[in-house]
Amino acid sequence: MKNIKILAINPYETIQYYENRPMEEARFFKAHGCYVETILMERKVAGKKVTANKIADINTLHFICKDDKLISRLSKSRIGNVLKKVVYTGWYMRFILWLRKYLRSEKTDSLICHNIEMALAGVWAGRKKVDNIVFVMREMYEGQSTQALKNRVIKLVSGYVQNRSDFLIHVVPKQMEYTSERNKNKVLYIPNYPKEEIYNKIVHKKSDIIRINYIGSVRDVKSLKMLMDAAQGLKGIKIGIHGMGEAYEKLKSIEHAYENVDITGYYNYAEDTEKLFADTDIIYCAYNIEVPNWRAAYPIKLYEAIATGIPVILCKGMAPERFVISNGCGFVFDYNVESLRELLSEIVEKKELLQEKQMGVQNLKGEYTWNKVVREYLKTLE
Repeated sequence: MKNIKILAINPYETIQYYENRPMEEARFFKAHGCYVETILMERKVAGKKVTANKIADINTLHFICKDDKLISRLSKSRIGNVLKKVVYTGWYMRFILWLRKYLRSEKTDSLICHNIEMALAGVWAGRKKVDNIVFVMREMYEGQSTQALKNRVIKLVSGYVQNRSDFLIHVVPKQMEYTSERNKNKVLYIPNYPKEEIYNKIVHKKSDIIRINYIGSVRDVKSLKMLMDAAQGLKGIKIGIHGMGEAYEKLKSIEHAYENVDITGYYNYAEDTEKLFADTDIIYCAYNIEVPNWRAAYPIKLYEAIATGIPVILCKGMAPERFVISNGCGFVFDYNVESLRELLSEIVEKKELLQEKQMGVQNLKGEYTWNKVVREYLKTLE
């Protein structure tokens, strides 16, 4: 029996749940006869301990080291905010030292490491102790920051980790352009497609109001506020923003100024997904194209929308723009409030436009599903 450990950072304020992708990977490996354990470095849960539980029937360890009082004191000054980075680095190093010791306790065949922080931790703690390290590259690391020095550091770390990993998991085609020749044979393409059985059973509920929803991690203040501003005062449209993330508090604080906006916050993926998508007419998946990572991304929301037969809205300049236009499965707009407002007004006035996009997206249902791509992971077990 193969022993698989999955490393990830948990962005939520609970130890009862973590991100869906590593959770689905854990289920896949377990279904194929592996012993699977997920190890989470908790980002928001306060305390100083390592605790265990089961999530979705997967054994899960939580490394908790956050000191809320210290962070609160540091946040009160400019110097303190700089020192927070030093504190976080210290916590990260403590995690690596703990992980190195933990990996000595039993034979581990594979470390599945999500994103660059966990991949670096996996390499430093486990390179000599595990058979293979799998770097799940959930985003593009090149050109991620507007700061030249930070970009250089990220590029160096990414290259270092890729060179020392046995497999590289890509989620968008453009990642291959930034992969060195020596590492291209390590690449497995496993994009963020949704699980078919979760989404294809969703039954759409009709409404006289056009419901445009964002469902997922709430990170991009600019693009989500753009949607709120564009819909302000328009009759026949309701905007919903569902999920948590660093942009949530900012958007929630201004929600009261918008008549037709509902910002709900955290939702349980397993329990609430069906209801949220059933009450949706259009999925909003536009991102700030000034951020290279987002410009090149193929958002999972696009594929979730396809799986449920719901049209999308995204902005021109995003990687999926041509895909959406050529397949007639959604709408695109120039990345500004005026263009988006014009589009929303047109959708309200000409109901046949939405019907056309609904027909277009129906033609794609079943094409882009997790079940079809996740089997690539079997190559890491050979």
